[in-house]
Amino acid sequence: MALLKQITYDNGTTASYHRIDGLLVSCHPDNGASVTATIYSYLTEDTRAANVGAPVSTEDVTAELTETQANGNLRKAMYAKIKARPEWADAVDC
Repeated sequence: MALLKQITYDNGTTASYHRIDGLLVSCHPDNGASVTATIYSYLTEDTRAANVGAPVSTEDVTAELTETQANGNLRKAMYAKIKARPEWADAVDC
């Protein structure tokens, strides 16, 4: 899974393919967890698949997950949390 969204960075580079390449989970003793997802942004899906270049940007997004979310598919839950943020609202699953 990944997200498609055109993002132009300050240096003029535009990336359209964004995927979670790392998760850091901090479980809460009562329930749920804090999860930090590292999003790697690439020029396109093809450049990512071909390992042609390094990511053009990385971003950490931290969210609180319920116990049910934390015990399920963490990547899927974090993609949903990321898309709920205003700056990612128009991102499309791919």
